[in-house]
Amino acid sequence: MSHIPQILDGRIARAELKKALIERVSRYSGSDNSKRPRLVIIQVGNRDDSNYYIRAKKKFAAEIGVDEKHLQFGDDVTQDELLRVIETANNDVGVQGIIVQLPLPVSINKDAVLAAIAPKKDVDGLGAVNVSKWLEAREDAILPATIRGVRELLQFYNIPLAGKHVVMMGRSSLVGKPMAAMCLGENATVTVCHSKTLDTAKYTKEADILIVAIGKPNHIDASYVRKGQIVIDVGITSVEGKLVGDVDFDSVKGIVEAITPVPGGVGQMTVLALFENLIDAVLGKADMVE
Repeated sequence: MSHIPQILDGRIARAELKKALIERVSRYSGSDNSKRPRLVIIQVGNRDDSNYYIRAKKKFAAEIGVDEKHLQFGDDVTQDELLRVIETANNDVGVQGIIVQLPLPVSINKDAVLAAIAPKKDVDGLGAVNVSKWLEAREDAILPATIRGVRELLQFYNIPLAGKHVVMMGRSSLVGKPMAAMCLGENATVTVCHSKTLDTAKYTKEADILIVAIGKPNHIDASYVRKGQIVIDVGITSVEGKLVGDVDFDSVKGIVEAITPVPGGVGQMTVLALFENLIDAVLGKADMVE
């Protein structure tokens, strides 16, 4: 009989956690819905992947009662123009959250643009102030949405990080580094593997929890895993019109204990977590519904 792993389904977790989020939004908006939280989404260019992610965010905002303002600019927009747009949103008391859809054109300094967002409105958690906070595992840090999403998915399925050996594949500033910092903050022992790591499979097989974010579709196969592991696949790539992760699901599913699907796993949680960050900015974390 072949082994069937537990599927860590982000759709199920999101549907449950969404109920509490809707309640928090309605508490802020009031019975007459007169005061709704607002998110400003800034986009440069017209990339298909960016359009996909923004559509998902706009759809979710409508579902939970959040206003969103989508500002889209051509690839020829200047950095100074973007900074002026961010300054306007920073100064608008009716705006509680600001995100800049990445990637940006190479002509624009991403770090300077992200740093311009007021820290309390930086609901993507990627500006310099929030990066410093989550690196220090501070309580008032705003975690990047993907990182928070993974943490909440593990919590939903009662998978603790404390005391576990987590192997993080990938060291990007968007996922790998903040994910490693979050796991350390949750008292895991963390190993980070990257493109220059020798004998990567030696490390991945030692993991209790293997988190993969390397941008290489179907790269992690049965040779990288062992029985009893939990595998979190953060990658998502379109291959011949089909969305696949960095993990070869069919190759490893008969071995590991639990695994996230792609699609339907981490991506579902990322959008939820972004809006949880927004509502935390509006109400404060102490107001969270248990």
